[in-house]
Amino acid sequence: MKKILFPMLVCAALMLNTSCKNNDIDIDIENDINMVNISVSLSNLYSAYNFNDTKHGIKISDEYRTFNADYGKYIQVRTYIYANNSGALKDSVVSFQTNTNAVNQTVRLAAGDYTVVSMLSFTDRDYDPYWIMKDRNNLSTAAIMCDYRFNKWALMSFASKTITVTEGIGNNVSMSPSPIGALTYLYCQNFQYEDETTYGTVADNGIRELAVYAKTVAIGYKLNPAIMGEDKYVYLNDPGSDNWYYLSSQLEPSDFEDSWTFFKTNLYSYFYILAPQSDVCFGYMSEGASGFAEKGTQYGKNFQNGQMYLAYWDWFAVGNPYFDIADNNHWNTYSSASAKAAATAKAARGRLFEE
Repeated sequence: MKKILFPMLVCAALMLNTSCKNNDIDIDIENDINMVNISVSLSNLYSAYNFNDTKHGIKISDEYRTFNADYGKYIQVRTYIYANNSGALKDSVVSFQTNTNAVNQTVRLAAGDYTVVSMLSFTDRDYDPYWIMKDRNNLSTAAIMCDYRFNKWALMSFASKTITVTEGIGNNVSMSPSPIGALTYLYCQNFQYEDETTYGTVADNGIRELAVYAKTVAIGYKLNPAIMGEDKYVYLNDPGSDNWYYLSSQLEPSDFEDSWTFFKTNLYSYFYILAPQSDVCFGYMSEGASGFAEKGTQYGKNFQNGQMYLAYWDWFAVGNPYFDIADNNHWNTYSSASAKAAATAKAARGRLFEE
């Protein structure tokens, strides 16, 4: 039988909505006599994404730590139990949590060998999940699929374990899901001007969009831990496709504040990457162009799960974008003389339009 555990603050409407989205699983209760206690650790959902942008005073993990109080989100804890002899789903438990304390879940199983799979992800207050289950009734086909691959809230942690349930003996299982993707911090400045001397004037470098994109994009993860020599990821594109796909959202000039200064933040955001391959680009689209042009070099190796990456663009530093492990060693700085020249140019432009 499917079980759903709720903290007291989850409303009745959420419970009703949840019951409509998950069908009960039929179990032979006459032989279902063994209690199995499952303890799931929640500590590794976002703890790895702790980069602190010291230049701009932005700490990535702050928003995740206040996910419920400030953003009305819950951590969805899903555990599925599959019989090893048939691969059939025997039970499942879903919990919604407002903190990262460990969760205890209980199921009753007949004696035998099972695979336990636990997953952590965020969900909105109205139970709008960032991940959905596909073909969950058998371990050979089950996969967890991401509906929001650009979103910073689409984090996923995963763990699987084989257990043996013994007749008449209490069984305890500890699960510690860990990240199966990477978070990228995208920071852009000086988006649309040609150089420092023309900042604040009509000089335009012709750039109309920025994005991180790739030829191979993962949107799902297969639950079966026994897959050997096979990629566990589910990809967006068809085999042999020559298409490119966005990893980040597309950034446009209108996304930037009107009151920028070139020595301060123009725009920053985060996006989640499940399994990028080696052909990941940080590029731009020029005015009138039909496709993106590569800026700098492609990222040449697979991302590490649970790692934080930085995609940094500063047009004034032409030819030198940064796209790699997040650190504070790649920010471009400008002299006070340059700032003064830019401010003077901007003021002169304002006087021209006033006249």
